[in-house]
Amino acid sequence: MQPVAPEPTFLNLDYILYLLYRFFEWLLRINWLNLVYTIIVLMAIALITVILYSLVRLHEIREEENKKKKVSSVAPFPVSTATGPSALDTEPVTTRYNETWNHIRERLLSDNASDWRLAIIEADIYMDRLLDQKGFHGDTIGDKLKQISPAELSSVQIAWEAHKVRNRIAHEGAAFALTMPESRRVLSYYEIVFRDLEVID
Repeated sequence: MQPVAPEPTFLNLDYILYLLYRFFEWLLRINWLNLVYTIIVLMAIALITVILYSLVRLHEIREEENKKKKVSSVAPFPVSTATGPSALDTEPVTTRYNETWNHIRERLLSDNASDWRLAIIEADIYMDRLLDQKGFHGDTIGDKLKQISPAELSSVQIAWEAHKVRNRIAHEGAAFALTMPESRRVLSYYEIVFRDLEVID
């Protein structure tokens, strides 16, 4: 029995060309403007979704940070609920529970820079009143501080530094950029002075 020779296989170029023809025909039938428009719309929807999600997350993060700031800046002594200008005029300066100082510190809980400015101005007014009661008299706080020696008030230089910032707020107004860390630093100076004047612990 003679062996069967394998039939030769040939590359079917006609079929391949036919497939290429059908493919290009399909490409020509596509409405490219509609396709591009659809892709752009889908990308725009995805982008808007990402932006909205980012804004919501940013708002949540800011809320969490504000809560942490409020918790960290709460006074170690009871916080006053007094508001308005009367808090500066009615508080006895000899009490250890210092309602005036608490009222001033509460202004730092605000997100508004104008409240921080007001806190520093009120602290300066309070220091002015305390210096009068301690027997240091003068037309301005500067005049009073000039007559005080470090032996009489160890924090007199710190009082000067705090008062300089108050003057910048008063003279430069909105042009003086006041940040929250700077406000805290200045009020910490007043706090040191008030401790030396023995009106807070």
